[in-house]
Amino acid sequence: MSKVLINVGMSILVGGIFIIAGLILLYKPPKDINGLYGYRTTRSMKNKVLWKEGNKYSAKLLILYGVILMVLDIVVSLAFSNGEYTILVIIGLMIVSSILLIMAVERKLKQLEKTLLE
Repeated sequence: MSKVLINVGMSILVGGIFIIAGLILLYKPPKDINGLYGYRTTRSMKNKVLWKEGNKYSAKLLILYGVILMVLDIVVSLAFSNGEYTILVIIGLMIVSSILLIMAVERKLKQLEKTLLE
């Protein structure tokens, strides 16, 4: 039973970190392009328009993915309560979510960049 509680706790923590990061980025977005705070990729740092959109869109996705991740991880934790590798599945889902988030934001920024150049 203690493994289940630890895994559920980790699930809430991981999803909660995504949600909190998204809320901070949504309500306190970085004003200027910088190397410390915000959605920082080569594309997002090209200009102010891409920077602003990258931060706004990634904040919304962080919140959405955080909620999905939390629910999914809790379901996995409860479904595989005796599994020794449940924590690895939770970490794996976090990594996959992060990769999907970056891919989605970069795709959106690429489309925006094309429209800016036209």
